[in-house]
Amino acid sequence: MESQQFFSKARLILPATLMFVTLNAFTQNTSEAPEKERSEVTSRQLHSTSLSESTGLFADGLKLKMDLSVLEEAEDRRESFDPNEIPADDIYGGLWMNKHVNIYGSLENAPDTFMVDLENFTMPANGHMTSNFGRRGSRRYHYGIDIKAQTGDTIYAAFDGKIRVKQFEKKGYGYYLVIRHVNGLETVYGHLSKFLVDENEFVRSGQPIGLAGNTGRSYGSHLHFETRFLGKPINPNFIIDFDNKVTHRDEYLVTNSSYRKTTNSSKVLVTNPAVYKEPTTATNKYVSGDVKYHRIKSGDTLGAISRQYGISIKDICDMNNITTKTVLRVGKTLRIS
Repeated sequence: MESQQFFSKARLILPATLMFVTLNAFTQNTSEAPEKERSEVTSRQLHSTSLSESTGLFADGLKLKMDLSVLEEAEDRRESFDPNEIPADDIYGGLWMNKHVNIYGSLENAPDTFMVDLENFTMPANGHMTSNFGRRGSRRYHYGIDIKAQTGDTIYAAFDGKIRVKQFEKKGYGYYLVIRHVNGLETVYGHLSKFLVDENEFVRSGQPIGLAGNTGRSYGSHLHFETRFLGKPINPNFIIDFDNKVTHRDEYLVTNSSYRKTTNSSKVLVTNPAVYKEPTTATNKYVSGDVKYHRIKSGDTLGAISRQYGISIKDICDMNNITTKTVLRVGKTLRIS
């Protein structure tokens, strides 16, 4: 009788034991998986205007998009540009030269306003600001900002775009790059020690493009960084919050006031967004809402946009310096008033 009870219990315990051993053998410990220094996951950055209210931040100031449809939409925008084409070619009048930062002095019919998409921004270097946009003495002007970087540190593309200039300037930028971005901006990266890209190469936001250095007119290793539109320098602080390493908003409206200089010395390292706020609605019609824009969606045509806003196709073309044959790219904006 006792032997029968023993074998009966054994039949119950043995299968359970075998199942436990099998599952334990296939269990993997993932707690020691290495982390990448710069995540490649598509994400929407949090801007300086909302950082204090947000939760769930990562150390780099990014918050992951968990909605798959939003991820797919962002990826569609990134893939909509053909890398074989010239970025923002319609805005820059077909000008594409591989020498000099500003080649647009003779450009005619330049738009008086332009909306820049800033959604896929990446900080070009990880250091802090060491010199600001502003005066240098009585005769010189610093048209960018300097970011602390040791010789050999990696420098990254700020947005998707194409390398327009890869040159050396002994008494100025040293080894430097200029990228024409899909969003219409151009950025300059100066005093490099090494190039990691070639002229006319298409690069993604966050892609390594060079190594920091101390070449040209430089008195210590750093990155000189500029933001320009149609060759004209824009104070990078208008666009980027360098304290938090994010853009102030998802978009930036370029107007004539974007090119204004400051009377401050470049030694004044003020980066508070309040100091670089946009003109008030009382003084700028573009900020007040009198000028409106349409963000191009999949399937949009000039005819459909014309009917939607009750404006002629000719007026849309004239305001945006385009023709009826211009390809409408998803994610770009058109002025419609």
